[in-house]
Amino acid sequence: MDIVLVDEHFLLVDALQNLLKSMPEVSDVDIYTDGKEFIAERAAHPPDILVMDLALNGMNSIELLDICRSTLPSEMKIIVLSAVTDAQTVKHTIRRGANSFLSKSTALEEFLESIFQVYKGKQYIGRSIRESLVNSVFSEEEVVLHLSPREKQVLRKVCSGHTIKEIAYELKLSTHTVQYYHRSVMDKLKVRRTTDLIVYAMQHGLYIPEAR
Repeated sequence: MDIVLVDEHFLLVDALQNLLKSMPEVSDVDIYTDGKEFIAERAAHPPDILVMDLALNGMNSIELLDICRSTLPSEMKIIVLSAVTDAQTVKHTIRRGANSFLSKSTALEEFLESIFQVYKGKQYIGRSIRESLVNSVFSEEEVVLHLSPREKQVLRKVCSGHTIKEIAYELKLSTHTVQYYHRSVMDKLKVRRTTDLIVYAMQHGLYIPEAR
């Protein structure tokens, strides 16, 4: 296996590099502290596995994920190793193309297990993250079930910055009707302000902003 580690915490990646190099299954391990540097130097010959942090120098993690998935071979597996492990961050990262998500508090044995699992084409979520992820999914499903298709549509447009008039025009509805749906969504989600509605929607996976 050819592995690349992208993380600004050199002490951590240096230790992981030494660990991985001692394994007979691993042929090479390179370290980068900058996402742009990794793309510049390895785009022509990507590794089998990329292990990356979410907090990166030079390029944010979502940009790096998007570039990897749009320009590099899909055979390259991506493991995210992060101190940020809330359910929404995990789901958003997986949707962007990560094959595995691990907490930085993960034991070395589990880190190695994830390496072998993704190399075999499987996905892997760290054990310490799984319970909160499952609970989040059930919580979101309960919320979503209470919203009608039109309410979900209005919610997404409100969250993306559209005004009531713009939504009414796009959906071919009256502004009064859109205001009714808007108020209905706020009542069901138990929020009083549009800003709180947007925050709630993002926290519960009802709206995921596109990366720019």
